[in-house]
Amino acid sequence: MVLSSLKKAHEDMIDQLSSELSTAMETFTVPFTEPDILTDQPTPTSMSIDETINIVLLGETGVGKSTFINAFANYLTFNTLEEAEAGQSVVLIPVSFMITVGDNFEEHIVKFGGVDDSNNEDFDHPGHSVTQHCKSYIFNLNDSDQRKLCIIDTPGFGDTRGIEQDDLNMEHILEYVNNLTHINAICFLLKPNESKLHIYYRLCLNQLFSVLDQNNVKKVIVCFTNSRSTFYTPGDTAPLLKQMLRSLAIGDVPFKKENTFCFDSESFRYLVALQNGINFSELDRQEYEMSWIKSVHDSKRLIEYICKELANRCIQQE
Repeated sequence: MVLSSLKKAHEDMIDQLSSELSTAMETFTVPFTEPDILTDQPTPTSMSIDETINIVLLGETGVGKSTFINAFANYLTFNTLEEAEAGQSVVLIPVSFMITVGDNFEEHIVKFGGVDDSNNEDFDHPGHSVTQHCKSYIFNLNDSDQRKLCIIDTPGFGDTRGIEQDDLNMEHILEYVNNLTHINAICFLLKPNESKLHIYYRLCLNQLFSVLDQNNVKKVIVCFTNSRSTFYTPGDTAPLLKQMLRSLAIGDVPFKKENTFCFDSESFRYLVALQNGINFSELDRQEYEMSWIKSVHDSKRLIEYICKELANRCIQQE
């Protein structure tokens, strides 16, 4: 009887969230098409200011940037987990991860996409940045507008090979960025409830804005992944991030609700695990259904923020 009541309450909550999401989407709809992938460095001719909104994605090694991009594409494609299961998942970047299930915590290696054929993702050396080089993924925002959203995946910093490797990665990122005609925003991806922030966050921001117009620090976007455990909030990472941003010499970097977005890539990993034949309990499914809807909501909000606030405000190289 208790389980039945809990299930009914959960179903009612799912229906309510779905209704809220549908209402929001009526006012802002972003049809999604599978993106182009630019393997070479972009050139001014391939990155028109009028057509492309460029977002540079940065984060520590292991935070899940590549998984986030995959999840983001699927959240824009499928409004619910049920739709995602019935449809064809969007594969942008090969993903490989381990998952434990069952009473005996059986370990399973889950793969998504052409992991074995990828030459830009290194899954064989834990602690190293999985993404080896910058790569651009372009999303068509809608059918009537020529603008596109370009998310630029970058090697992570905090590499276990040491500060020298971080410097090499940062040098590569800056070189790639300098080949863009413009940047609309810089997105930092973090996990909530971090006990400390890697020192390279500060170094990274200072280095970036040493080659960019420092008047455009307000174009920073903050995204949190795996935020289900903190009720889709920044958690304990928030005060650490505020302190770090205040210590920067580049100006007042915003960290507010309007430029902060919370996701849970675990619901996407759950989908991938299902496709790999791994079984879960009904309670697990209910949690991930809720997680998917929450992540879809902030995915739509992120696109809306970019289109309304950032699309016509470009960061130009000095």
